[in-house]
Amino acid sequence: MSAQSKFSWQERFQYKFDNFMSRGGFSVFLALVSAFFGAFLLMTGIRYLSEWIFPNQDLESDLLWDVFVQLIGLRDTGDEANFSTKTVGVLTIFLGLVLFSSLVAFITQEFESRLTLLKKGKSLVVEKNHTLILGFNDRIVDIITELVIANESESDAAIVILSEQDKEYMDDFLREKLGDLKTTRVVTRNGIVTNINNLNKVGVKVAKSVVILNNAKGTDSQDVKKLSDARVVKAILATVAANEEKKLSLPPIVAEIHSEQYRILAKSIAPKTVTTLNEADILGRILVQTSRSVGLATVYLNVVGFAGNEIYFYRPQVDWQNLSFSELQFHFYQSIPLGVRDKNGDVIVKPDSNYQLTDAESIIVLAEDDSKIKFYQEPLVKPQVLGYVNFRQTISRKTEKHLIIGWNSKTPICLREYAKYVVEGSEINLVTHKFTPEIEDIFDEIRETYPQVLMQIWQINVDVVEELKSLKPYQYNSISILASKGQNSEEIDAKTLTTLLEIRQIFEEYKKETGNSVTTELVVELADSEETDLVIKAGVQDFLLSNQFVSKILAQVSQEPGVMFVYRNLFSAEGSEMYIKPIELFFPPEKLGKLSFADCVFAAQSRNEICLGVKIASQAQDKDNNFGIYLAPNLDAKFSLTLADELITIAEDET
Repeated sequence: MSAQSKFSWQERFQYKFDNFMSRGGFSVFLALVSAFFGAFLLMTGIRYLSEWIFPNQDLESDLLWDVFVQLIGLRDTGDEANFSTKTVGVLTIFLGLVLFSSLVAFITQEFESRLTLLKKGKSLVVEKNHTLILGFNDRIVDIITELVIANESESDAAIVILSEQDKEYMDDFLREKLGDLKTTRVVTRNGIVTNINNLNKVGVKVAKSVVILNNAKGTDSQDVKKLSDARVVKAILATVAANEEKKLSLPPIVAEIHSEQYRILAKSIAPKTVTTLNEADILGRILVQTSRSVGLATVYLNVVGFAGNEIYFYRPQVDWQNLSFSELQFHFYQSIPLGVRDKNGDVIVKPDSNYQLTDAESIIVLAEDDSKIKFYQEPLVKPQVLGYVNFRQTISRKTEKHLIIGWNSKTPICLREYAKYVVEGSEINLVTHKFTPEIEDIFDEIRETYPQVLMQIWQINVDVVEELKSLKPYQYNSISILASKGQNSEEIDAKTLTTLLEIRQIFEEYKKETGNSVTTELVVELADSEETDLVIKAGVQDFLLSNQFVSKILAQVSQEPGVMFVYRNLFSAEGSEMYIKPIELFFPPEKLGKLSFADCVFAAQSRNEICLGVKIASQAQDKDNNFGIYLAPNLDAKFSLTLADELITIAEDET
């Protein structure tokens, strides 16, 4: 006897029926509709039989219609019908109530299920050419804010977020934090970002770009960071796998990855498509540069996002008229050429002044918007010849003394970058609250690599004022206060601001006791951009906004991946970087006064530099005037320049 024959036909029918019903809502609906029409046929047959045996002599009606309306409960048989017809009618109505109410209940349940599904964020996204963000962390608000600005020129743009966070939480969070979205719509969905089916639901195959966020904070342990990096790499693999059919036209993928090992792995998955970013590396380099040039943090904030000025790649419809790079500067009215991207795709920031543009595929331009970029075949402005062409005064470089307070992932990078910038005999000191063997090993390795610089490390509790005073902070050229560990950005910034205020108090006491002014520059790393007003009131002229910086870069690189190569050039100690330099390096004092921006550009060219803008000293504390920073003004814009003012340039060094 076969195993199948051991089961009765009732059991086999029940099993097949259960399998059919388990397929989902459509199967249930089909079963209910089938039962309803089965009941209609059954009751129609019974009614015919009843009418044949016990006919209604005086009742004329459409029998099929009567059975149907009784089955859906709209009417009874009427008083004229005989007992047999009334009995069949009551039975029909009772059966109809059971079946029809079940059908209505099912439709209601499905409708509620659909609403629940929408609330959970599991439904399909029907978008194309959208920016897809995988993950949800503190950076999300700044990224969306930047993308909203970038999308202003589009009539209808979309940002789709896929995250393991609850959809209602994401929607409430964004609704509270975001302002006017203008022409951009934000769509949230819940799901695992490494699941290919989830990626297909959010339109990964038709996305304009994909941004993958990292759940680990900069202050987290290395184990937490590595685990989060591994998830990011897996998300990249899933994104590439979901686009397997269109492998030659993958969307640009921008991912934040902490460790070098995982960045190499990520790049190997799709070398021409994946761009990786390391928060600690970028912010560490920027922190060193800004600590040595007041106002540079504000310049960077204006450059790395879509608000203010941003970096574009541009090629005119006409040829370059055989121009050299130095001549090119005066052929753009509202934008500044920074460099070129040659025919091999290599990015060159501040090429040689004689570089022939015929060899360039496109140029790198700093502008407020791409609509402001226009190449004119003839020079627009002829600068004044003020006698500064041979004016070559330089600043003699002196030894420096810098202090770093706090240990996080950026600290080793800061130490190395300082060592590259400062002259032999300079001093770089580090203060940490907890001195571990791991910190000691890393510090000793850096110290041995740069023996020309004096490096010392001290274990100090900065919460104790007396210990902080023992550092004599007023003796340093700059003090950088790095973000410590904390549960959230508010807690992290509270610790940072407390240390800042204590140092400011020590400065005030020192000035009262000695009568000497303090020239130490303070640089603060903030996690929350809402704290900037507090920092300004505390007298800090430069501050880093960790989340904001990285978020702006992620947003901009997602729209133009090539911009990352420009940032890597600008943030590195090798090659050319941004500087804010004294005006006396460019103009003789007697020539200062009302000068055009074109005059500043020409003066910078005499020193083989590119002028990006000016810094007006009298507005250095004025937030409404961008702290006196004017980037990429019109060539004919006029400035009343004094010896206290400075030029913002790209140069090979600070001299």
